[in-house]
Amino acid sequence: MTAVFLALGLGILIGASLLDEGKLIESQEKLIAGLEKRFDMLQSERDLLEKENAVLISQINDHKALLAALELPLIEGALAGRRVSVVYADDGWRENWQEPLKGLMEKAGAVVVGSKLISGLAVEEHAALQSGHPGGLSHGQSFILNLQALADGTKGLLGEGTEQTPDSSVDIVLLVGSGGDSTADWEKQLAAQAKDAGMGIAVIGTAEMENHLNELAKIGVLALDNLDDAAGRIALVLGLSSKKTGYYGVGRHAKAPWTAIDSLENHR
Repeated sequence: MTAVFLALGLGILIGASLLDEGKLIESQEKLIAGLEKRFDMLQSERDLLEKENAVLISQINDHKALLAALELPLIEGALAGRRVSVVYADDGWRENWQEPLKGLMEKAGAVVVGSKLISGLAVEEHAALQSGHPGGLSHGQSFILNLQALADGTKGLLGEGTEQTPDSSVDIVLLVGSGGDSTADWEKQLAAQAKDAGMGIAVIGTAEMENHLNELAKIGVLALDNLDDAAGRIALVLGLSSKKTGYYGVGRHAKAPWTAIDSLENHR
């Protein structure tokens, strides 16, 4: 009798184990099926996103091609007769931008009458001499940058005329790049004084210096970070022509990629 009960108990135990194993396998199969379904859904979503991305890239390229085709018709003659002085933050900026900017201004009908390179050290030395402290500025001492500072003997800092060239004047100032913390103060002062003098003022940089560009734009100047693109070049020329202000480009703080065209007739 005992043997019978043992056999019966063993059979029940084996049956229960087989039943649990069957449920486990069934659960695993359902899990795998669910994962496979989810994978298929994700794959479909990825394919859809890739198609949408390809369409967007194609549209962007079409827009860029259209802007490139419209660049010359839009900017040609927009700054006719304007005299432009370009101020570079350092040698790197001048090396990269001197020729492109000269060509752009020529297409717009403007004349580059000055091309200056100023370091923060040079400005500090000038300010120190003006303040009577040739050894340097004392801690916390401020200075005012005069537009004719660091003149080269023939033209002033912004290409303005001297006694030798009294007919020379400047309509537009282009401040190209930034020397960083060592030049930030004079860049702001230069932009503010040029604006106060009634000159058109634009600051050119990159998206990496968007905070600096945004700060300068608050002074009331035109700041751009995308001059390597047709949209940025058009924005610079038409923005100066219509006296636009603000920060434009691809940075997070930028208002838009380029300044709005109020009316094409206004740029003729």
